[in-house]
Amino acid sequence: MPVSDLFDRARAARPHHIALIDSEGPLTYAELGAATDRAAGWLRSQGVREGERVVHAGPGDRTFLALLWAALRIGAVFVPVHPELTDHAVRHIVRDCGAALAICPPDAGSDARATVEVARAAREIPQAPAETVAVTAPDNVTVPDDAIALLIYTSGTTGRPKGVVCPHRQVLAAVRAVNDRLGYRADDVVLCRLPLSFDYGLYQALLCALTGSTLVLADRDGDLGLLRAVERHGVTVVPLVPSLARILALLRKRPGPPTKVRLFTNTGARPSRSVMGELLDAFPGSAFASMYGMTECKRISVLDPALYADHPDAVGRAIPGDHVRIVGPDGRTLPPGETGEIVVWGATVMAGYWGVPLEAQNRYVRRADGTLELHTGDQGRLDADGLLYFLGRDDDLVKRRGVRIALSEIEHAAERVPGVYAAVAPRPADEDAPLLLAVQSDLDPHEIRTALTARLDPARLPDRIVPLSAVPLTANGKPDRPAVARLLQAPPAPAPAPGLETVIPAAPTRNSHGSVAV
Repeated sequence: MPVSDLFDRARAARPHHIALIDSEGPLTYAELGAATDRAAGWLRSQGVREGERVVHAGPGDRTFLALLWAALRIGAVFVPVHPELTDHAVRHIVRDCGAALAICPPDAGSDARATVEVARAAREIPQAPAETVAVTAPDNVTVPDDAIALLIYTSGTTGRPKGVVCPHRQVLAAVRAVNDRLGYRADDVVLCRLPLSFDYGLYQALLCALTGSTLVLADRDGDLGLLRAVERHGVTVVPLVPSLARILALLRKRPGPPTKVRLFTNTGARPSRSVMGELLDAFPGSAFASMYGMTECKRISVLDPALYADHPDAVGRAIPGDHVRIVGPDGRTLPPGETGEIVVWGATVMAGYWGVPLEAQNRYVRRADGTLELHTGDQGRLDADGLLYFLGRDDDLVKRRGVRIALSEIEHAAERVPGVYAAVAPRPADEDAPLLLAVQSDLDPHEIRTALTARLDPARLPDRIVPLSAVPLTANGKPDRPAVARLLQAPPAPAPAPGLETVIPAAPTRNSHGSVAV
């Protein structure tokens, strides 16, 4: 079945239930469905046909969602692009995927067959003739399970962005497997402050459609509005990035009414243990599900919230339909406890990179049974109970004093120190360069260093600890290591003592929604 059936079934079963709340107000499933019908008609009027790519470089709003469901329904391939990308970056994506339609600035979409500006599309779609779910036009075809639903471009850590090919079958498997572990419910209200062009944000829309729940696209008018949205809309589920966890923990320090939040989730860079402790205390009755995954297979593992207290560094067990093994440099599967590359195969592994021959894809490898196995490039280990521990990426590994170490090990050790809210260890220029650690903390650097001395061996102990007033973030709200490195390259003030640095004030860093990171 096509991914769009998730929404169409929720629309049929719960027409009067609120599907979406955004800055313009609420929309029921019936109302969002009507907008989707018009978006489908509008895409047809632009000449979009089955299998053709539709690039959307606008904000994540009701128009985005209508176009998403409409494109999937007519068998087109939806290509979400972050609206803050430069025209040059968008142009590369438009050209690379051979877009039939680019909804973006004219210069950025000049290589598409047709280009429509974002604001114009938003004006035209509500006036377009509706193409309903039951339409039987001659060119309307059944969308096969292995047809491409989404192209999600990811640059990884280096190189130009590559389009991850996401077929309907794998996307549906990912949505169902993730929900099997997280348990979104029909009465849930999910706060999404993540870009919908980011797959973690996009899948919130898919999960809400699967369960018939409500998606709240967070107000972008400032951080104070975030907590008001949680209280006003009865939010029950909050997908996190570290900066958002810190903001919510700070805001809830002020007295306020009880909330309905029952679940926080996170994938990628994790909030520190200190921040998560504050957050769970600030929202009584809530739990935390730590997850691990990547765009190339969406999700790999989810930690049962009941295990977080005893296994705070674990990222859980493989989700249903997927299998994980740890391999050494020679490709041999390693036993529990040994560290190597995380490899996954199963139902959610996507179909490789767009336009790249399989033999040129070092991430995707064909198995004997013909299926693909994803070599993540991440380092980790499995324990005897099957819990996965993520230790860092291959390019996160450095050699220091003859020892191969992961920078994330140092960051995680620092974030386990109560009072440290974020820690970032930029990659040293070479093996002999100083190892620096930037921290956002209320503690004095000497206190942090003392705590780390008990947690880290000499090879992993930073040469200098540099406090920052704010940690720079990527557009998706994750700590930005290169930006931190640039900050630390600025000439420091004289250090008060060996191994310590004075505070480097960071300019307020804004995330993709324009809110100041704290």
